[in-house]
Amino acid sequence: MDRNRKYGGRDMWILDELKKRSVSDETALIHREETITFRQLWEKSDAVAAVISSRCKSKNPVVIYGNKDIEITIVMLAALKTGRAYVPLDITFPPSRVETIMQDVENELIFNFSGEEVILPSGCTEIKKADFSSVLAKEGCGSGDGAGLCTGSRSEAPESEYVKAEDNCYILFTSGSTGKPKGVQITRKNIENFTSWFASSCELSEGKQVVLNQVSYSFDVSVIPLYIYLPMGKTLFSIDKEMLDNTRLLFDYLENSRIAAWVSTPAFLEICSFADQFQEEMLPELETIILAGEVLTKKLVSTLHNKFKRAKVINGYGPTEGTVLLSACEITDEMIRNEKSLPIGRILDDGEYQIQDEKGSAVEAGGTGELVVVSDSISKGYFKNPEQTEKVFFQTESGKMGYRTGDLVFEQDGLLYYVARKDTQVKLNGFRIELNDISSNLNRLDMVNNSVVLPVYKEGRVSYLTAFVVLNDRPDLSDLKIGIELKKGLKEMVPSYMVPRKIIILDQFPMNINGKIDRKKLAEEYL
Repeated sequence: MDRNRKYGGRDMWILDELKKRSVSDETALIHREETITFRQLWEKSDAVAAVISSRCKSKNPVVIYGNKDIEITIVMLAALKTGRAYVPLDITFPPSRVETIMQDVENELIFNFSGEEVILPSGCTEIKKADFSSVLAKEGCGSGDGAGLCTGSRSEAPESEYVKAEDNCYILFTSGSTGKPKGVQITRKNIENFTSWFASSCELSEGKQVVLNQVSYSFDVSVIPLYIYLPMGKTLFSIDKEMLDNTRLLFDYLENSRIAAWVSTPAFLEICSFADQFQEEMLPELETIILAGEVLTKKLVSTLHNKFKRAKVINGYGPTEGTVLLSACEITDEMIRNEKSLPIGRILDDGEYQIQDEKGSAVEAGGTGELVVVSDSISKGYFKNPEQTEKVFFQTESGKMGYRTGDLVFEQDGLLYYVARKDTQVKLNGFRIELNDISSNLNRLDMVNNSVVLPVYKEGRVSYLTAFVVLNDRPDLSDLKIGIELKKGLKEMVPSYMVPRKIIILDQFPMNINGKIDRKKLAEEYL
């Protein structure tokens, strides 16, 4: 493996780097009025590690249900210190989906910072946000709100228990085509391979300290601030869901943030860019913008180049199965002027790749086909799901894992360009969604006979989702009220970002010559 681009000439592992900063009183995280130092982060995660070890007999994953609470980072590190993976579930996940995932992972402990009530699996205990401070206090630490240090009676988590190279660090549950989420397993080796490659793209000028921490922990782009910038000693500036829903509150919060690195999806940054005040005067220290999770448009990059003339824009591409990013590049003015779409970059250092046709053979130079990648960044597969794993993962003779991405791309001048998906999977605001996942859950509602969900595109990117529904028996309600009822029922089964913006009621679906629902005709007539 090519390790020429290591951070500081070596691999960068989060626990190794944070231990070196465990006596530092520099600020590690900021969330609203709360802060925590590197010393407090290390000591409190030791304390929580002791709690996890005492409550969990197995090495099954620890579930974390919440948004951007500082306590979540403490728990993540604590899980790694005990040799366990953590499963981050955002507050956009309804309790029913959380309960399904808990049954799958057979967790013995959930840290529930969501405010939602969940039904616990047999043998599982729960620690809520209100209980967190008292839990820490029992382990000899100050309050859980970031204040207070730990006493000498607290023992450090032994390094011998830390996650090993082949151990899972986290499992991210993504939308599945069957209506049930799939758990992507990411190991320490996967993360180290990613960070050793991408860390050089994240380096900031001397004196630049603050990094945006906006992306949900249930979405893998959040790994960039957590596993690269935090170990570098940078301060993570957290944005929560309430701020995402209130631009005025968000901008008031950003005004004095001194953010130097921005990590987000293009969609979130685009929303911010519409405001006149969102420019260099608001974020004078901004020098690096890292965007990933969905298609990046030339219009957005041009806007950013005008608003932040000294900031570089990096476009990253990668499925969750490939540990955050598999390719990346800086977007230049020349790329914007080019007639092609923006490139998704060059494959990571150790990556071997091929663009294949439908028969699995390499396409001719410049041809379009499915991107297949082999790398130490590739996951070992889906959690307890060998059937789905076998469909898209494979192992080479050298022992490396490979992954068939399902993304159609072409290559020119050493750069990859994204074209489309080969299946019904889409990216919306960075979240990966299987359209069949939504349909399967809509069809579980008593009112629904059958449904189809289609994406609506704007400037090459999915803008929102529309569901087409045929009912069993039509109630005496308007289409608008029926749609509201269906959305309400669906929201109890899938994350809120998967609920279609529009629901169109049909008497019957149009059929194509093969006797299947004619999705193309639906799109032409209604979208």
